[in-house]
Amino acid sequence: MPYVPAAVRTGFRVLSAVAPPLAVRLAARTFWRFGPPAPVRPADRAVHERAVRGTLAVDGERVATYRWGDPTAPAVLLVHGWKSRASRFAGLVTALEEVGLGVVSFDGVAHGDSTGRRMSAIDHMAAIRAVHDAEGPFSAVVGHSLGGLAAGLALHDDFPTARFVSVSTMTGFDALAESFLRLVGMPSSLHEPFCRHVERTFPGDVRDIRARIDLVTHPVPARVPTLFVQDDDDRMSLPDGARRLHAATPGSRLLVTHGLGHNRILDDPDVVAAAVAHVTASRPAVVRP
Repeated sequence: MPYVPAAVRTGFRVLSAVAPPLAVRLAARTFWRFGPPAPVRPADRAVHERAVRGTLAVDGERVATYRWGDPTAPAVLLVHGWKSRASRFAGLVTALEEVGLGVVSFDGVAHGDSTGRRMSAIDHMAAIRAVHDAEGPFSAVVGHSLGGLAAGLALHDDFPTARFVSVSTMTGFDALAESFLRLVGMPSSLHEPFCRHVERTFPGDVRDIRARIDLVTHPVPARVPTLFVQDDDDRMSLPDGARRLHAATPGSRLLVTHGLGHNRILDDPDVVAAAVAHVTASRPAVVRP
């Protein structure tokens, strides 16, 4: 879970008690402030450095793209999550290369080496479509956290791919808001006012944003075999959300891991093996008790 200073959490708790409307407005501003991009982890540096890099224009921003492996081989698109970047998939990149697949990823707007000041699931979907147009087609898509949500919604909107792996994915707008309020220490009683405020002030022309960003009511279609991967110790994307997504998605499978949390799950060898097995359909995914 991203670190939030204790003083910030205390401030929001106090403000929520004495001036709830002000707390909601300040929380909404904070919600859009990503701060400095996440650095490339030392463990991911070698994979990051050997990527073939490019840039794409997406809604006036410059989006950094990355490609690994044989450019003539079928390619898998990797979509990172909130406050992350493409290099966070380093272990999966290597594993996909080893089975002969190409790999493409990108830094979302306001993330990594891309430009911008804020990003929503709608922005992430726009980047997914732009990367497809420039680097696709893709035989499979793997998304983590917000990236899994955006990719799943894109698939619902007929994004063309054959298979999908969704790791630590929130169910939608309300789940994102719930996670954020829990992160900053605000009470659940302010969930509805916060959601209404963010929806009213959401950038762009999208209306009914809470309904639009909902992967339970807009599930991945049955034509795309889907594997949901979720850790039971994830404090950002709660396990119940994965069960709801699994139930709402025809023909999907659910892999539950233990003790990996929200981000370390991407480094787990069994999770990487399950993702590779699913996108290649060469063997059944690992199932843990």
